[in-house]
Amino acid sequence: MAHKKEETTKAKINLFKNIALTFSGGGYRAAAYGLGTLAYLNHVKFKKKPLLQNVKGLSTVSGGTLAGATYAYFMADGKDFNAFYSHFYRMLNKDKLLETALKKLDSDDIWKNSHKKRSLINAFALAYADLLTDGTFEFIKTNKSHLEDICFNATDFSFGLAFRFQTTGDFGNYRLVNSNLTLLSNEMKLADAIASSSCFPIGFEPLVMPDDYISNQDSDAYIAIKEQDDFKKGVGIMDGGIVDNQGIGSIINADTRRKKDKKGYDLIMVCDVGSYFMKPWVPAQIDMDKKGWTKTPIQLFDKIVGFLKSIGWSLLVVVIAIALLVIGFVFKPAPWLFILGGAFSLLAILVVLLSLGIKKLEKEANEFWEWVLSKLPGFMKPLLKYLKNLKLRLYKRMVIERGTSGMKMINDIFLKQLRRLNYNLLYANESLKDRRISSLIYELTEDQYKHNRSDEKGVEEKLKQIAAPGDRIYAAAKIAREMGTTLWFSQEDRDVNRLKNLVACGQFTACYNLLKYCIDLKEKGADVDQKLLDEMIKAFQKDWEKFVKDPYWLHG
Repeated sequence: MAHKKEETTKAKINLFKNIALTFSGGGYRAAAYGLGTLAYLNHVKFKKKPLLQNVKGLSTVSGGTLAGATYAYFMADGKDFNAFYSHFYRMLNKDKLLETALKKLDSDDIWKNSHKKRSLINAFALAYADLLTDGTFEFIKTNKSHLEDICFNATDFSFGLAFRFQTTGDFGNYRLVNSNLTLLSNEMKLADAIASSSCFPIGFEPLVMPDDYISNQDSDAYIAIKEQDDFKKGVGIMDGGIVDNQGIGSIINADTRRKKDKKGYDLIMVCDVGSYFMKPWVPAQIDMDKKGWTKTPIQLFDKIVGFLKSIGWSLLVVVIAIALLVIGFVFKPAPWLFILGGAFSLLAILVVLLSLGIKKLEKEANEFWEWVLSKLPGFMKPLLKYLKNLKLRLYKRMVIERGTSGMKMINDIFLKQLRRLNYNLLYANESLKDRRISSLIYELTEDQYKHNRSDEKGVEEKLKQIAAPGDRIYAAAKIAREMGTTLWFSQEDRDVNRLKNLVACGQFTACYNLLKYCIDLKEKGADVDQKLLDEMIKAFQKDWEKFVKDPYWLHG
């Protein structure tokens, strides 16, 4: 029996018809890099209009949400790109976010009549409203722009799932979605979504859903949702990077929804300022043989108590204080004697209070110890005798090493493992073949570029058609990549013009990857409008050659 020959057909690619962007987390580094990416897409023309106008999907995380949410609001408000660019670049350059947030946290008046609890993250939310946008979700849903699917990613702290502030699809996630939450979403401010997406653990506390988001807490929808078990005490919402720091999952979900209407994305572009790089964890450098920290915790406590119980030194402090004040008043030799006398007087008062309160100190210390014992499993209590004689320097080393390794796990290992998993979700999906690219902040640094050329199959032939980046791009990309994940620019950042280099890096890295993508389609013989493809290759190549000569030519 003859087997029917299998026919393989190439999927039709509608070049750049429907584009989706994702902006990763990474503080100001991500925000500025995202701004650069948007600026390049607005510059390059596709069918006589900015390519940016063909971006239909936007999924952002943390620092990337600062740029994404502000851009979405400006587009919904009918503003042109230059107005957005000037506004957002000026906000980053002035760098008043931290100062504005701390001023708001310190102001009693702001919190007197606020529905928000007084917290650092809510102060940042109010600062975002002042500095970026005071718009609502209803505004960007009602006033349509070229963006059709918008998602700002966070994480819920009730089920540990992605929480999506989005204009299409389920608002929240499958465990929390309900009609009341959807109704309330219209009232939510974009600034609160930005704060939710960008507040990282330990540095901030979660916002509470719906309490911190809804000002009208007498509405039927608010009252109804607060009666539900999941929302009675509120749901903690923070940091989209905990689940997906690249926003990949949300944009793939949007692509799946759009395919039902045959409007799937023709290109998903992941813009990422994260990396696989990390500094190794280093053990605590403590000399265990060196003198110091040689007492046990019990010995130290007994010494402090004994010192406070001592009458002699207490009287000495009182006598010195009186003597200084008498000399100052009688002889008036110098003003500083009054200051010194006053300082000793305060010390004398403190000493007396401590001496009087020593019994209470001992009582509360015992109560604290009893509380600690009550929290331990029964079998552990008799084992504590093996710990009470350990020296403080050993405890010091154990605390430092647990703290530093824990922070390394949270901030580096955990996030990098999630990064690998989410990229696997993108690149293992065969339906996305020829419809995905990544624009990585570090890929045009000299070491990484040369590594890619030698390691990636077939890349050498492909890159023959693309001029090498050269020293100026290498240097700009290195400066961009080396910024930490912060919501401010340090003096060092300003010394190396970090903001300018970040924006430029977003621009030339986007150009490079779009050019490489088009050349790849050409070499594969993809089913695409060849004339249009050639036009775009020519446009990208022209811009790339300009970037090689001057990485900042588009920055202005």
